[in-house]
Amino acid sequence: MSFWNLVLPLLVGLGLAALWWIGKAVIEGGREGLKEAGEELAQEKAAKDAAAAEAARQHQEAVEAAAQALSPADRFALNLRAPFTEVWTDIFEDLQMGRPLEMFYRLTPPAGKESELRESLDEGWDIMDHASAMSSLAWLLGGGHRSQYALVRAAVLAGEPLPELKREAGVVRRWEAQVGEVGALAFDLARAVDVAAQSCALGYLSEAQCWKILNQCRQMVLDGFPRPSGEENAGWALYGQSFLAGAEFWKSGGLVDGARNKRYVKGIQWLLENADSPWRRDPWPADGTVLAGRSAEVAPTSLN
Repeated sequence: MSFWNLVLPLLVGLGLAALWWIGKAVIEGGREGLKEAGEELAQEKAAKDAAAAEAARQHQEAVEAAAQALSPADRFALNLRAPFTEVWTDIFEDLQMGRPLEMFYRLTPPAGKESELRESLDEGWDIMDHASAMSSLAWLLGGGHRSQYALVRAAVLAGEPLPELKREAGVVRRWEAQVGEVGALAFDLARAVDVAAQSCALGYLSEAQCWKILNQCRQMVLDGFPRPSGEENAGWALYGQSFLAGAEFWKSGGLVDGARNKRYVKGIQWLLENADSPWRRDPWPADGTVLAGRSAEVAPTSLN
């Protein structure tokens, strides 16, 4: 037997052993690296979660501070615009801070967002100054869409044919069991409060003028809605139904109208059910009244 016949198997064995040890070291090193990487990822996630929790806490404190800065009467008045504010908080959502829920308790939007309000008033209402703002508010407070809703409802209940108002009559029939004589009142008053707040934010109305209008809307709601039943949040539920009935009475049928009205339905549901909702924080006054607040201090009969 030659030298190589004796040595070659030994060399192969040593080579395989070396490969095994090298492979073992690589695997163990990989495991250790994965473990360290996992620990680093866990630490990063924990840090991000802690930062997110702290940001949420600060955000909640800001929301609560904005709410506490208002009297119950003023919060109730601003809550009348909540179906629109809920949409605004979606539009103004921030990737880091989330939805600016403090907007429910303020007249002004987040900093730098005034252009969206200006566009909304210009395109939706032809409001560009004090005079045009007061004109739209006078129409909303003086009759709005609720006046025609009431006329159509009276004709429907009397069994009169309404060939020219077939769509509107259908809306009234669909909502009669839910809203009855309250009709579209909430839709007009929610828009009045929203228009007044936006106009104030843009300088078209003074803060005193704005709160005077909000006080008038607050009183019109308390006078126009029945005392709520014993069911939880029944007052806001009826207000939400009245809002939806008015929105559908105003416009329905087209794709754009349908999408908008579905968004309103989603918003009303959020307001009635979500723990962050101002309607959950401040339920409808059980006895139909709220404490006097800043609104009442500037509430003469004139809007001028």
